[in-house]
Amino acid sequence: MWLLSEAGDFWAVCAGGGFLLLVLVSLLYWCGDTELGMADLLLGELHLGATYGAIARAGLWRRMPLEIFVVPLVILAGTYALMDGGYTLWVMSAIVYLAAWHRGRQNLGIARYYQTRMGGALSAWHGRLFQAALYLPMVAGVAYFTSTSPLHEDEEYIGMWLDPEVLWVLGVLAAASVAAYLAFAVRWRGYVHPGERWLVVANALAFGSAYVLGAWTVSFILVQALHHEIQYLYFTYAMSRRTAAAPPADRRAEFRLLASFAVWPVIGLASWASCKASDVSWLPAFLAGGLLCHYWLDSRIWTARARRLGSR
Repeated sequence: MWLLSEAGDFWAVCAGGGFLLLVLVSLLYWCGDTELGMADLLLGELHLGATYGAIARAGLWRRMPLEIFVVPLVILAGTYALMDGGYTLWVMSAIVYLAAWHRGRQNLGIARYYQTRMGGALSAWHGRLFQAALYLPMVAGVAYFTSTSPLHEDEEYIGMWLDPEVLWVLGVLAAASVAAYLAFAVRWRGYVHPGERWLVVANALAFGSAYVLGAWTVSFILVQALHHEIQYLYFTYAMSRRTAAAPPADRRAEFRLLASFAVWPVIGLASWASCKASDVSWLPAFLAGGLLCHYWLDSRIWTARARRLGSR
């Protein structure tokens, strides 16, 4: 029913994490965002390493060579070509929009994990309301951010620049979609997993607070990024724990599993540190391309097909 435990899931990946996000946002007014920026860098690299670890544990690099090797190489080559050709603006724009999609899809994917524990969507209406309650806040948040903030992490990008009236309509639709879903989920609460409901709330809090309320400051984006990264690390560790040959029976076994899980995240962090220390001219394109590859890989390795291949 749960990834690790009800309390752990609530505070790390679900609505409790969204609540803590709001608390952190309020604290930023008192302490600034330098420390959060460093935490974002460290957790972000651990996040990327966790993706490579999931690929290695399931042996997907052998079973999905096109998705794991060929497409990422094409993405890297395309990133280098665009940035060397003076089209850095296009690359930065792709990162802005795909980052939001990536975060929204992560919430959707984990919520669907809980949904399948209850046998799937109750009806076609349940499925529609569920997806609308996750996608519309993401769309409204991205529209607001790209229409009011000229920079993303000090980089220019191609914004949407929609009229305030359009942004208002999108915000109302997003709020209405979440309210309609929650009304349905409460009506059928005995048949809808609590984690699914919590993820819908967390998703709305994340895009509502980090993008809409603070689109013009880096602090809100950093808080959302931290929530996203902690959520992902918790989820990938829970998945490695579920697929372990011998589930941990005591604290020592749990520690050994945690240490083995940490190998790839630490490799990812060390690789990033070594690249930054080298200070070579090709590094910006490499890091941008690596981030785009990460978005691609995460969209492929948690699908039903990947799980089937990984279990063979």
